[in-house]
Formats: sequence, structure tokens, C-alpha cells
Amino acid sequence: MAITQEQAIQILKFLDGDCTSEQLQAVNQLLSENPDARNYLVSVSEQAIVAGDLLNVSGFAYQDKSRLETGSEYSSRNSLYLGTRSRAWIPLTLLVCTLIVGSATTWSVLASFRGSRPIVGTIQQAHGLLDLRGNSGGQASRIDAGQQVFAGDILESKSCDSWLEMDIASDSKLTLASHSSVRMLQAADALSQDYELLRGGLWVDCRMDQSKKVRIVTPTATIESANGAFNVRVTETETVLWVHRGQATVFQAKDGQSASLQAGVELSMDLENSGALSIKPQSSPTNSWVLTWPLDHQIVYGKVLNNFNDEAKIKAMPMLWPLPNRDPLLLHVSAIGAWRQSPRPIVLLDDAVLRFRGRTQKPQSVRFGFSTQKFQGVFGGKFEVDVSPSDLDQPGQIWQVDLPLDRFKALYPQLNQAAGGLQLIDVYALTVQEDAGLEILGVELIPPNSP
Repeated sequence: MAITQEQAIQILKFLDGDCTSEQLQAVNQLLSENPDARNYLVSVSEQAIVAGDLLNVSGFAYQDKSRLETGSEYSSRNSLYLGTRSRAWIPLTLLVCTLIVGSATTWSVLASFRGSRPIVGTIQQAHGLLDLRGNSGGQASRIDAGQQVFAGDILESKSCDSWLEMDIASDSKLTLASHSSVRMLQAADALSQDYELLRGGLWVDCRMDQSKKVRIVTPTATIESANGAFNVRVTETETVLWVHRGQATVFQAKDGQSASLQAGVELSMDLENSGALSIKPQSSPTNSWVLTWPLDHQIVYGKVLNNFNDEAKIKAMPMLWPLPNRDPLLLHVSAIGAWRQSPRPIVLLDDAVLRFRGRTQKPQSVRFGFSTQKFQGVFGGKFEVDVSPSDLDQPGQIWQVDLPLDRFKALYPQLNQAAGGLQLIDVYALTVQEDAGLEILGVELIPPNSP
């Protein structure tokens, strides 16, 4: 982000030591947020150092020359000239000294930005489409186990099956998965570790020292816990929290209400609702689910079409899927956040069936899948199956496919080899490389022994 003329003047005043406390605070904020401002500060400081070096060389050269000169008349004239010349150089000398001192301040400021940013986590596992953006705006090409994360960094999970596990302390971890984003924050004090959940979901399992706590900031609330396990999901206007172990304290942003929550309860905080916080026991699970219309675009990947002259549908949209040491794979995806359409957790049974209704505009295999989490736990894995064109109807015609859960292959068998007992999060359908005009018109989870 290019700096303005006013910001450049602020930085120069900072180097001159001519800032008020308010101006100094503004400059510090500018330097922490804007890499171009830091580069400008370095450039000005380097120029000051060069100017100082030139001044010293010039002074030494003149002194050496004067020593070679002899004669009282010349010495008298030379003394007068030196006095006049010295007075003329005083302002420049003071300016150069100020800039040199400022350059030392610059390097100390930059060191505080670079080297002393606290480590707030260490990545243990990372799978799928993930991004790590540093506080300077840089983006990592890959995220590896053992990689450290610093205050100011943003971690983002960009697909329904991408997930990341990060150690934040001894026996404490965060898990990020499925279209989610979290920013690492500079802690407000030495007794907390702070994280901001920007969108999606986050699982927290913390066993901190009694004097420390984990703090999660969302668009509508702040959640604190020292010894608890919980998961939280957010949108721009809502925070939903489930506490599974220990306890958590919640502060609602809009009115400052607070509540202490014990294991087994859930809480939803919505900007549209007013009054006391609504705390209730966690809902009992359900084993069925039906995609209902109209759809909120926030819970869908794809283009939602609600034409009066046609049946409502989700048209697949392109997505690039990264592959190690290869060009990314082009997918065309329709996906739905099933959990957002059910007031109760959706738990899969071994003999359940997923029914998809849709159509394609040309014959092509369609890949169907779903992602899960452990019931009252973290990410549970992703399951997929390919259906050939011969098992679908003719292009342009609506087809219906009933898929028993045991037909789906576990993509992360190290997490779970079968889907039974897991909680349904997302369902999707896609085509690989070619756009077949895939549209999804309906999805249904049918429990065993249903008519």
C-alpha cells in the first residue's frame, strides 16, 4: 500500500524526534500495518548514513589539505574561511546527525516488527487447500508440519475438506477446517493467547496453566477458556458455540453481556436478536436431513438459481485444487453446508443413504462427497465416490442417485475409515477438468429402514 505525502511527512518528523505522543502512536501503527512505510523509513535512513559518511570524508580531506599549506597570511585567511565554512555546515551536520540517530531508531523499530513477533502456534498437520498470509501481506506457497505461526498471520482453509491442526501450548491445540479463516492476534496481556475467527469454524482444546487462557474473538463475541474443549462457528452477524468439556466464558460484543458456559450447552449470538443470552442444552442429534429452499448464499459454493420458470438449483462453479509438484486441478463444484440447514447435529448411521438429484448438460462422471466432524469433536474426514455417466440420465434430463454410505471411500483413513457415527458438515458434487454443466436440485440423507 503506497504511502501518502502526509504519511511521508509524519515519518520524517518521527526521524527528527519532533512527534507528539499522539503522532508517535499514529506512526507506530502505520509502520506496523504498511510495508511500504517501513521500506520508506529504511530508505531515508540509508540515505542519511550515506550523507554522514560523505560529510566525514569531506572534512578529513579538507583537514589533510590544510596541513600541507604553510605561511601565516594563508593560515589567517584559512582560519577565517574555516570559521565561516564551519558555521555554514552546522545546520547540515545537525540534520545528518538527527537522521543517523533516526536510522538507529528505525532498525530497532523494524526489529520489533520482524524478530520479536511472538510465536502463537506450531502447525502439526495440514491437508488440502490452505493459505498462510504473513502480517506483511506475503503468502506462503505451502504449509508444512513444524512451521511456526506468528502474531499477525492469517490461516485460511479454502475448501470443505481442507483442515489444519496447530499446537498453541502444551496439551492445547486449535483445529481449522472447511472454508474457515483465523487471524493470530498480539495478546492483550501476558496471560492470554488471542485468535480472531474471521469466518467458518474453529475447534479449541485447551489445557492451559491456571494463570493463562485462550481468547477467541469473533465478529459478534469474545470467548475465553483456560481448560475446556469447544467448537465455534461464525458468520458476519452470528456466533454459535458448543462447549464439550470444561467451561468457557462468553462476552457479547453488542451489549457487553457475559455468561459462563459449562460442558453440554450451546449458545447462539445473533446481531438481529436482542435481550438476554439464550443458553440451552446441546440439541440431540438427528439421523436425517433434506436440502431446503430458498438457500442462503453464505452456506453454498456454487451459483444459486431460483428462477420462477424452472426448479431451484445450484450450478457448479470452478475451483482450482492444488496438487504437489503438479499444476492445480480444475474442478466444477456445487457444495452445501448441511449443518447450517439443521437446528440439530446430523449424525450419520452405517446403513444410511445419500440421495442426490441433479443433471448435467453432457455425459461425464460426477464425483459425490461429504465432509464430517467427530460428534462433539474435530474434523473427521472426507468421503467420496465417482458415478459414471451410464448410471446417470441423459444430458439435460434430471437424474436421481441413491448412494449408500459404504460406497464412499475415506480420503483420510488415518482419521476415520467409515462414516458411521460422524457428524455431517458439507455435501457436494463435482466434475473434474471438464465443465459438464452440473446442477444440483436436491440432496437428502435417508436413515436406515426408512420407507
